Amino acid sequence: AMYPYRVSIDGHPLTVIASDGFYVKPIEVESVIIHPGERFDFLIRATKPPGNYMIRGHTLEINRRTVAEAVLHYEGADQNFQNVSSTRQQCFPSKKCLVLNCPFTFYPDDQNIQCITMDAVRSADSGGGVPDGQRNTLREYFLNFAFPGPDFTPDSINGVEFTFPSVSAISQPTEITNQCRTANCSEQNVCSCTHSMDLNPNDTVQFVFLNMGRGRGWSHPVHMHGHSFHVLKMGYGVYNSTTGGFISQNSDIDCQGGTSQESSLCNNATWSDPSWSNGNAPGLNLVDPPLKDTIIVPSGGYVVVRIRADNPGLWLLHCHIQLHSADGMSILLNESFSNLPAVPKGFPKCGNFGGEGMYHKENSEGTVIMH
Repeated sequence: AMYPYRVSIDGHPLTVIASDGFYVKPIEVESVIIHPGERFDFLIRATKPPGNYMIRGHTLEINRRTVAEAVLHYEGADQNFQNVSSTRQQCFPSKKCLVLNCPFTFYPDDQNIQCITMDAVRSADSGGGVPDGQRNTLREYFLNFAFPGPDFTPDSINGVEFTFPSVSAISQPTEITNQCRTANCSEQNVCSCTHSMDLNPNDTVQFVFLNMGRGRGWSHPVHMHGHSFHVLKMGYGVYNSTTGGFISQNSDIDCQGGTSQESSLCNNATWSDPSWSNGNAPGLNLVDPPLKDTIIVPSGGYVVVRIRADNPGLWLLHCHIQLHSADGMSILLNESFSNLPAVPKGFPKCGNFGGEGMYHKENSEGTVIMH
């Protein structure tokens, strides 16, 4: 619900074969970092001497460490699990430990760990299937996941704290009373409303997820309902290679607003180089990028993903850290809404308890018959 875990099994390399339900070209690593909402499939080979080997899940916190552990038990080995010895792989300059899915590009030098980021992973689907911006209209949107206000509040996307509608938005859209067009939202202001984004049918949609500006914070695992997306590129902040300390945010992004990256709310970001716009950013993997539905957006950096808007509905896009999502770091993708079938006649209505929006049902003449 909160923290990423680095997962490993003593003495057993992990051969990762899938993420979020989609096969990738196998990659052997010492450990994999799993952020809230992510799933990984991996294989191990039980070729070690019969014994007991620790399965480790450790968070990445600096001043404390949350630990989840279990035992991989070989048949015939000692049943006394209290005396399991540590056989964790040692990491050396000549043989660094490979770690998949880091929320940064490297660990400090003295840890002898080599990071493999998700945009370096390749899909096992040779067909690719990346939505083409040449044959379909390509729309590009920048979404900044941040805490831009005073005292790092609110949890928001582009400065908007998401408030859930008090009714079923997909069947009662005209009854939503707190849409953002009535709120005081702007490039250098924060607001609170039912935040939504309209997507046109069959458009190729490229999102640039950011974690930048004055509200830059934790790396955010961003999860999309209704789609899996192609991860085309990741950009990271600049860090000190010795200490791992943060130096600066990624310069590929212009947060705009007439201020520096560190002071801007980054509610209306774009590429620093205008020629990168509309799907022309260099370094996009359009051949075999991994498919995922949850991706880490690194602190001070960005991720470029792409979908085809071909699934009519209202889909929630949100940070999968439970606290952040509950406090407003969400948005609704209002996708091809006009292509949804009509609400069936007599379909029940629902809403918050008490007062306006109470559950009720109407008969064929429109008369309320139940509360």
